[in-house]
Amino acid sequence: MSSADVVWGGQWEHPACGASGEDMWEDETTVHSGHDCGRDGAVAWSAEWRWHGCGDECDDQFEDDSPVYADHECEDEDEEVAA
Repeated sequence: MSSADVVWGGQWEHPACGASGEDMWEDETTVHSGHDCGRDGAVAWSAEWRWHGCGDECDDQFEDDSPVYADHECEDEDEEVAA
């Protein structure tokens, strides 16, 4: 599976100042909101990923400047038929 097979999309929010935004990125990427108001507190992300090969998807939450991985192993349809 290549990282291009998985697409992420999500929203970020900085509760200390109320700023927010959204973005999309490929799997195995370190997400960065680009927000720097100088106030304390972490920027929080709420995002989901979708794998194009099988359509699986999941959501996750993490802090800004975090590397994100779908950690998805898609089963081959031939293996499912054999089982």
